Amino acid sequence: MDSTTITLFKEILKGCGRNPTEGRKKGGIKAHTIIDMNNRMPCFVRYTEAARHDHVLLADVSLESGSFIVFDRGYVDYNQYERFTQEGIFYVTRLKDNAIFANGEEFDIPDTADNGVLKDEEIMVCYGEKGEKKHRCRRIACWDDINKKLFVFVSNNFEMSAENIALVYQGKRMKGILFL
Repeated sequence: MDSTTITLFKEILKGCGRNPTEGRKKGGIKAHTIIDMNNRMPCFVRYTEAARHDHVLLADVSLESGSFIVFDRGYVDYNQYERFTQEGIFYVTRLKDNAIFANGEEFDIPDTADNGVLKDEEIMVCYGEKGEKKHRCRRIACWDDINKKLFVFVSNNFEMSAENIALVYQGKRMKGILFL
């Protein structure tokens, strides 16, 4: 799942959007899309005002049990992550830097792992107004040698290898060309 803002409308709809602190409005329209990778066709398309937060759209997503959904940090909504888990839908996304979590069991990384996996562990993400809610997920830290960057993923799938979960997210980056 990803979104793109159609900027053509900024010139036409100059008065649209919220009033941010820097004085520029975010006018236009945003397209939120899920691509079914089995047939490489969109299976979910929603349009919103450009200023709407991406995560709001997760509540509209309905997938079959056993499905995977991959999205970026703009879609952080731990209530929806918990719903996905209860419905048997697997997600892969990146962990936000300000996420509050408690470390759990650390999993072994096989010697055969060839995807820069540095850490694979269970965590409990704390969320809600006072951190009273908890969501169990898996935290995977990977080093990207090409971009010289650390990526930290979270997923509710505890069966796949950490390496394959990282590859699932990399597939999301490849789909980004649809949004250029």
